[in-house]
Amino acid sequence: MSSIFELSLALSNLSIQMKQLTLPHPAGFIRYLFFYHVAFAFIFTWYLNQYGGDAIRYWQLSAETSHHPQSWADHFGTRTYFIQWLNYLPSKVLGFPFWLGNVIYALVSFLALRILFGMVINILPPRPNPWTLCLLYLVFLLPNLHFWTSGIGKESLSLLGLVLFLKGTQNLKTSWYLLTFGILLSFFVRPLQGALLLGIALPVVCFEKGIHFQLKLLIIPIWILVGWHMLQFLLYITHMEGISPTDIMGFSEEQLSFLDQFAAGSSIPMESYSWPMKLWTLYFRPMPGESADFWRLIAGIENSISLAFFLLPLIFFRKMNWTLTPSWIYWAVLFGFTLMLVYGITLNNLGIIMRMKSFFMIYFHLMTVALLSNLKLENNI
Repeated sequence: MSSIFELSLALSNLSIQMKQLTLPHPAGFIRYLFFYHVAFAFIFTWYLNQYGGDAIRYWQLSAETSHHPQSWADHFGTRTYFIQWLNYLPSKVLGFPFWLGNVIYALVSFLALRILFGMVINILPPRPNPWTLCLLYLVFLLPNLHFWTSGIGKESLSLLGLVLFLKGTQNLKTSWYLLTFGILLSFFVRPLQGALLLGIALPVVCFEKGIHFQLKLLIIPIWILVGWHMLQFLLYITHMEGISPTDIMGFSEEQLSFLDQFAAGSSIPMESYSWPMKLWTLYFRPMPGESADFWRLIAGIENSISLAFFLLPLIFFRKMNWTLTPSWIYWAVLFGFTLMLVYGITLNNLGIIMRMKSFFMIYFHLMTVALLSNLKLENNI
């Protein structure tokens, strides 16, 4: 009993100290976040120069050359083609070095982080509780997001596309162009992501009160037509004949077999896992202790923090008002969860999983911050 009393007393003292703690103002934090994020561009440059990676080939325009491109226009397309098309002018024409290319991509992804941070601040009370700010700052400082989005690659642009889409959902009547650009950018970077956002946009449009019913009747058929063409393109690039369970499992086997050829040190037998184990692996592995490697240790620490963010809403489930959390966070979580299901049948490498989930895991964390902010506001903590 004494130990429980001591723990309660310690938590009480910590709460009092947090109330007295002076934290950086959000305007000051975002300036710090800029230098923090750009610093990762140089870490990313060092890492790639040491271990190699796709980013170098993206910058050298050599990652995809099967169609023998000769001009800037020849590089245009989706996926790797699109990244090389973007890199053509700064890399080949202007001759910028690799490190500067990483800085450029870091500036693009910081723009997304700046927009996202502003969206979150707008949903918090005017004078947020110190606990809320601490959690919010922690979320924006987790390194996996910064590492993979501060360098040349698809994650930086995926982050921007998703943020613009979510920004557009806040007021479709005035910001529909942001939503549209976010879908298009995401589609060119990774067609599946663009198709998912288009699918999410359909209920967004249907539930939007600021759009007249007759306009919705005009928009929805256009959305469906575009979605059908996106689906046909996805089938074309994946060489799938349809979307039946047999077709999907066949594609899954081919994808996992392709990744197995690289015999990576962080490969896992994902095909033999149950779905609960798949989801645990996707969200929370590697955990600390799974490897002595420095980079996986850092990933394990971050995954442990992610686990804590997932558990907190469960602990305070009955005291939370889930309706106070803005819909754009739920749309982002739906997007991330759907991608995780896809990753469950297509990825079997922990390193690739950390990279592929880097740009959307932040929304799961932000949902917890928003929920706890409402909880603290209601209880005047």
